[in-house]
Amino acid sequence: MSDGAGGDGQGDTSPVSGERRDEAREDASDAPPTGPPDVSGDTVGATLFTYGAPFIGILLVAVGIGAAVPGAYGLIQEDIADCGDPSISVDPAAEQFQGPPPDSLTRLTVEELAPRERAAFRRALDDPVGEAHVRGEVPHRPAFENGTLIEDTDGRTYYATIVAEHPCFGTAPLQFPLGVFAIALGIVGILTPPGYRRLVALEERIRE
Repeated sequence: MSDGAGGDGQGDTSPVSGERRDEAREDASDAPPTGPPDVSGDTVGATLFTYGAPFIGILLVAVGIGAAVPGAYGLIQEDIADCGDPSISVDPAAEQFQGPPPDSLTRLTVEELAPRERAAFRRALDDPVGEAHVRGEVPHRPAFENGTLIEDTDGRTYYATIVAEHPCFGTAPLQFPLGVFAIALGIVGILTPPGYRRLVALEERIRE
């Protein structure tokens, strides 16, 4: 009797119970994980979109301003400044030379000067400093660069020479439009994340 009772108290080692345990293990392994979902990829993408796009937009705006401002000045510099127009200085020849002027200097008369050269010569005579800009072409530029003697209608002789060139600021032809395009593209990059968030919030309100 005791042997029979002891036999009945032992664990169930039948093949059927073993198969059930194996099936339970397989079901447990196939079950989806119960932990929180992995959203690290979405978080990184959202962070890059939220902060990366405005940062790139700010860089584009800065670069665009740096290109557009000089480019705009290059387009209008000839209208607001004496860009490309040399300045001449006119002084009495007797004050420039001790004795007779050297024979190597070119001698001109007022009538031989071009209209713009003549106008600059008259302005320089009236100027307290004795200087004036030659606005436009200077046909006698080589003579003015080396210094020339100009005889006025009253017989007085003056020494005239170029004292400043006033070169124009060099800019690329497409510098201004490309700068404006970079500014516009940067503004779009700065405003895109907040605009997208507002659209998402509006859609959620509509669904509610």
